[in-house]
Amino acid sequence: MNLSNRHLKRLLKNKEAFSGFSRISRSCLFVSIALSLSGCMSFGPPSVDRDRFDYINAVANSWKQQTLLNIVKLRYADTPVFLDVGQIISGYQLQGTVGITGTLSSASVYGDMLNLGSTGSFTDKPTITYTPLTGAHFIQVMITPISPPALLMRAVEGWPIDLLLQMGAQSINGLSNRKGGVRGHAADPDFLRLLDAFRRLQTAGVIDFRVDVSKESKQEGTIFIISEKNLSSEVQADRALVRKLLGLRPDLKEIKIVYGTVSGKDDVIAMQTRSGFQLLTQLGSYIEVPPEHIAEGRTYPQIQRSGDALSLPPLIKIHVEKSLPTDAFAAIKYRDYWYWIDDRDYQSKGIFTFLMIIMTLADTGETTPAPIVTIQGN
Repeated sequence: MNLSNRHLKRLLKNKEAFSGFSRISRSCLFVSIALSLSGCMSFGPPSVDRDRFDYINAVANSWKQQTLLNIVKLRYADTPVFLDVGQIISGYQLQGTVGITGTLSSASVYGDMLNLGSTGSFTDKPTITYTPLTGAHFIQVMITPISPPALLMRAVEGWPIDLLLQMGAQSINGLSNRKGGVRGHAADPDFLRLLDAFRRLQTAGVIDFRVDVSKESKQEGTIFIISEKNLSSEVQADRALVRKLLGLRPDLKEIKIVYGTVSGKDDVIAMQTRSGFQLLTQLGSYIEVPPEHIAEGRTYPQIQRSGDALSLPPLIKIHVEKSLPTDAFAAIKYRDYWYWIDDRDYQSKGIFTFLMIIMTLADTGETTPAPIVTIQGN
């Protein structure tokens, strides 16, 4: 019996036509259906469209949850742990059997008896390897400060420079982002004025950055460029304010940026950048925490924001609830509470995504070798 898929669908929908088949014909029909279904399963190249994007979504969601969990853990002075997805190998297995049993006897009152049966199974057995960030590589990613060129070149790509410096800079030419660390006092007022001036200059399109590589040391250095053409009085005032706050000569058009706290020169900007660990700890300071956890000494109290108009607003809002939120961009459960970012909070989502991107800038490229995975053949 040779039935096309179209005929099979019609027969399955038409009970009267199906009941008109003899027992042997119906058994043959079941076999044909089983074989047809097995032929519908797609393997090899067609499986890429189906599997690749499912794994992409799964890895992205787990990355968000892992990052959020470590932010929350650091708020409680807990140990952060990172796992990289090293390899994903999908293995498929399709098995089917067809059996026939029966008796052929003209003397039987029931006549000849013939039973056909078929069984099949489909198995998807993905092999996923995880590589923990430990040892020297973990220290490099978490403890090494982001280089000023890597941070500032994001401004060239269109990221707001005030946001970049608020997140990634600990101090600029002695102007402190936040005195006393995460739990300390607010940022230096002159640091806030510097960020506002930088933002207006970036909006006006009169500042740029260039990365130069030293021939002797092979190290990258950033050059801060201030345009001199067709400047309004407001832009000229902001340009003068930047030079004054940073202690630079009024006639400078290009300023070298180096890593450090204070340059001691009037033509160099020293920028102390933050590490991945500092970034996570910084965002952890904005988390809402249950009052009983503060009273019990499990974590530190919320930071009291200044009423000054120049005070920096919270970078991110991470809420806490007893039950799982219904509209979360990312959510994790920790100490019997759900910590989450609202999917309707565009700014917090943008900061969180930017964090995951900017943390990779601290990675020097050295990776732990992935384990060798052997897939046993069928």
